[in-house]
Amino acid sequence: MALSDVTSDAPTLRDHWWSRPGWRPGRLTYTWHLTFDASPALHRLVATYQEALRPLPGLRLVPPRWLHLTMQNVGYVDQVSDAQLATSTAAVRDCVATLQPFELTFHRPHVLREAIVLPPSPTTPVHDLYTQIREALTAALGPDAVPTSPEQARGFRPHVSMAYSSITTPVEPYIDALNNVDPDPAVVTVDSAQLIRQERLLAPDWLYRWYLLDNAELTAP
Repeated sequence: MALSDVTSDAPTLRDHWWSRPGWRPGRLTYTWHLTFDASPALHRLVATYQEALRPLPGLRLVPPRWLHLTMQNVGYVDQVSDAQLATSTAAVRDCVATLQPFELTFHRPHVLREAIVLPPSPTTPVHDLYTQIREALTAALGPDAVPTSPEQARGFRPHVSMAYSSITTPVEPYIDALNNVDPDPAVVTVDSAQLIRQERLLAPDWLYRWYLLDNAELTAP
């Protein structure tokens, strides 16, 4: 396959696990994700790519249980009251209910600066869902209360991370490894978004772990 089949944001990977402002060991956050527990086709696709990447250094491979597509953070658990969480969750459920379920296809990877990811196609319904969630949170909590991450400030780019980098290294060996395999695409039906309570685990786990709190169903006919 041609090297250009897998694209990259930058010539080098860098460590994803740097100390982000606000995050500290044991601190939890409320956030809206798409999660993929019941998506075996996506699990198979990710497993194929991860097997190709496994011999290469400096990657933390994401277990199938923790695959996710980040949508919108609500706030740290110690800063969001129970009343705010209940009000904002109800607002998100009402807004998301106006959307129809949709299908996403995942196939060829993309190398970001800190992770190797699978972008979905099409992206429009994901952007629509993201917009509805963010607008619902803004209406419920106020515009100044809804967090905007540095990544969001550069523009929302939906993706599912397969592996996070833990070193600074050129991307070429990782692109070569990914271009050596061409598994079948995975089709996923999105009919809900998940509210989770999430933590960011460093050594020895190096992953994002969460607890499911609620679902917002896409129920428009």
